[in-house]
Amino acid sequence: MSLLMKIAVRGEKLVYRIGGLPIALRSRDGDRACDTIRRAYAHAYWRPARWDGYVEIAAAWLLWPIVVFIGPLWFTAKNGPTIRRRHKRGLLRQFLDQVRLFFTDGVVAPWYYIFELAKDPTSDRAELFLQRSETKAGIYPLLRRGVTTELNNKKIFADYCAENGVRCVPYLLFLDGSDPSEAKLPDCDLFVKPAGGRGGRGAERWDLVRPGIFGGPGNEKLGAQELFRRLNDRARQRPLLLQRRLNADPEVADLTAGALPTVRVTTCLNESGEPEEVGAVFRMAIGSNRTVDNLHAGGIAAGVDLGAGTLSAASNLGMDARLGWLDRHPDTSAEIVGHKLPQWEQIKALAIQAHRAFDDRVIVGWDIGVTDLGPLVVEGNSSPDLDIVQRFGEPACASRLGELLAWHLIERGFVPGAGKSEPGVESEQHPGAS
Repeated sequence: MSLLMKIAVRGEKLVYRIGGLPIALRSRDGDRACDTIRRAYAHAYWRPARWDGYVEIAAAWLLWPIVVFIGPLWFTAKNGPTIRRRHKRGLLRQFLDQVRLFFTDGVVAPWYYIFELAKDPTSDRAELFLQRSETKAGIYPLLRRGVTTELNNKKIFADYCAENGVRCVPYLLFLDGSDPSEAKLPDCDLFVKPAGGRGGRGAERWDLVRPGIFGGPGNEKLGAQELFRRLNDRARQRPLLLQRRLNADPEVADLTAGALPTVRVTTCLNESGEPEEVGAVFRMAIGSNRTVDNLHAGGIAAGVDLGAGTLSAASNLGMDARLGWLDRHPDTSAEIVGHKLPQWEQIKALAIQAHRAFDDRVIVGWDIGVTDLGPLVVEGNSSPDLDIVQRFGEPACASRLGELLAWHLIERGFVPGAGKSEPGVESEQHPGAS
């Protein structure tokens, strides 16, 4: 991991500590899902598993004013005028909303806009949203104790899916730079991604221009041997997977700028230990992005009705409010609202089947490609981003998802005074397990 990446990871953890500070300081005596989850979070917050967690807590006490005041100033300057026109809420009121909601509910400035709290900036509504500090740096690590299956290493994940009969996007080659021989690249469009990447970062698309010649980023053209050597050299720093680039199902081909559209289906084990769908979002590429549809890479998404498989209005992640909500795709003008996804029942069934193969995990976010070959699992996310589910659906604590997360925390003994069993001891994990 590079020095800059290490600094970014440490900074992200510190922001989570700061955001979680007011949540951890509040007493939660109720029996609602949000109360239960936050009691578990507060208990874990003050008892870090590693010594550096105590350093982060100390830093959070010192640095919280930066997040509380500088963040709202920045995001109000960026989004305030748009929100003032859209929701008739002035800039000062937006700024004060963000400061107040930090102290009452741990809402850090970007999430005021992601969750569109300007429309209803009350604490009663804000407390229904689970913040990243509570999930990625809070309850997720608790619920992953004892996990041995692999999601983060895409090669191990793909091999495991194949062994267990889960329809997953196969890979053509795995490159780590250790093989000096030159494998022959097949004459097909290629999709290249880091074996341990996330958020679409580092992915590349190389289309077959003519036999033996591939076109890639920046309209660069390389011969097959030259492309292989470049990728193999790059893989010495970070292993890569080479896959055949897949095409979208014709019924959704006009809902993308070129990248394969995917459905993020979030599943959670229920009280009987069976996976259950608790949220779904359809993701689309827009503009010049022909490689990935990820929201963090500039894409848009629409909520999916779990029963009917129909789409709601679409938007970006919301940190930039200018785009707003779209009824039609901005590039193709294809109608989004009400569009029924093809293969919807098969997509849901595939997500359930995949989770059964990884049933040592409580919650997983499955990225499932809507391809002309049928639905295929692209990857599974061990710490699914609930910003996406909540922006395009319901707040987690007002939905089945919050109910199930609270139940699991109680069952595993992580809620003081409510547990049925003592927390288990985290098992030994093989290298790379998340």
